[in-house]
Amino acid sequence: MDDRVVPQELTPRRRVGRIAAAVTVTAGLGVLIALAVPFADVAAAMGRLDPAWLAPLLAAYALSFVARAARFRALGVDLPLHVLIGVSGIHQFLNRVLPLRTGELAFPVLVRRLSGAPFVQGFALVVLCRLLDLVFVVLSFLAALLAVPAARAAVGPVGTVLLAALLPVLLAGYLFLPSLAGYAARRLAVRLAVRRPAWSQRLERAAGVLDEVRRVSRRAFAGAAAWTVLQWLPTVAAFWCAVAAFGVAVGPAEVVVGSTLAVLASVVPLPGVGSFGTLEAGWTAGFVLVGVPAGSAVASALVLSGVTFLAAGILAGISWTAFSRRRSPAPGAR
Repeated sequence: MDDRVVPQELTPRRRVGRIAAAVTVTAGLGVLIALAVPFADVAAAMGRLDPAWLAPLLAAYALSFVARAARFRALGVDLPLHVLIGVSGIHQFLNRVLPLRTGELAFPVLVRRLSGAPFVQGFALVVLCRLLDLVFVVLSFLAALLAVPAARAAVGPVGTVLLAALLPVLLAGYLFLPSLAGYAARRLAVRLAVRRPAWSQRLERAAGVLDEVRRVSRRAFAGAAAWTVLQWLPTVAAFWCAVAAFGVAVGPAEVVVGSTLAVLASVVPLPGVGSFGTLEAGWTAGFVLVGVPAGSAVASALVLSGVTFLAAGILAGISWTAFSRRRSPAPGAR
């Protein structure tokens, strides 16, 4: 397998098609939110915004980038912490604007350019981090659900049991999925080698990524898991600041339950403009579930989305300018 493989560029026609689909999906989600929540309620909530909460929101959001960069360091990325903070900023910003989570490819491309690490290794780190994030988010949600009576009542006992049943499935998937999927991909690649050589090559590359995920996970699981927790603590604090800025009193459990739908919705690879629309829709549904007025839920989603997007954009712009002056090492250099 060639570690130097990088994503192929889209043709202009397909690029225009994807942009059109992204704008349509995002606009559609925006219309659904507008129909569900009267504009007057959102405007009234905006009038209650306390700007003093924006400073701690930004501080907590900034700390999450430090923890995100430290997690990549713990996983073996041979770059200084401040450089990885910049890489994380570009990575996060592109995830906010590109459809179908294609912004995830920014991390392996940048790491390869800055350190010479193989693209496959960088992409495997992204996959591993997303698995860790998913396990932590679901664990936190299940724990918080038990502490929020309104959420338990809305989900119902059957729903709570079903959600709890996902826990061992997620843990088993984290432990065994890379190995099983890699084995299956290689077997299928052999079968398709003659009839479908292009598909066979893609499956071989996928198997290589899964092998790297398994290798890195076994080597650095403890450190990566610890930094995952430290990354999400300031992230949840930023969520709390966004809601508290509108004078809504919520506890930590309500914040976790309310924001989980937003987190999960924003990582679903829908063909929208990054996380716009999906984040706001998931956030509104989640916080209405725990008793936050719909107007305040939409307003806090808009403030959180706008402030964090602007912050990520500034960090990405500064980092890209700095990185453009660096010389790229030879592939495979350390």
